[in-house]
Amino acid sequence: MKISQGERIALTELRAMLPFFLIANGAVLIISAVIGIAGVFNVSLDFGIFTGLLFGSVVSAANFYFIGFASSKLLGRSPEAGNRGFAGVAFGLRFFGMFALYWVLATFGLINLFTALIPLLYPSFYYKIKAIFNKSV
Repeated sequence: MKISQGERIALTELRAMLPFFLIANGAVLIISAVIGIAGVFNVSLDFGIFTGLLFGSVVSAANFYFIGFASSKLLGRSPEAGNRGFAGVAFGLRFFGMFALYWVLATFGLINLFTALIPLLYPSFYYKIKAIFNKSV
């Protein structure tokens, strides 16, 4: 199976983001533990926090990869009129599938929804922090 340029870029960026994902997940776990131990907001430590972070990280990485996949497919298509529809369908399917999974797993208590949604912000945080340290925009 041939990997497109967009997919290759997404995979390269995901490899670069891996340490950030691990550090951010560790920080969220420590903060969750402190909040749980202190009893703030009536939160207790349970396995849903850990599974939520794990599931959220996988979904965040898959979401980032599928953005690269859809981008490469859009660039490879010649009739520009159909590109808007393809982009809309790809966007809708990606978000509908992602949040349907979140809803099902949260309904059955398998994940903590809050900790599962946090990793979706990691790519945004990664690029903002990277720009600050590289002094670029």
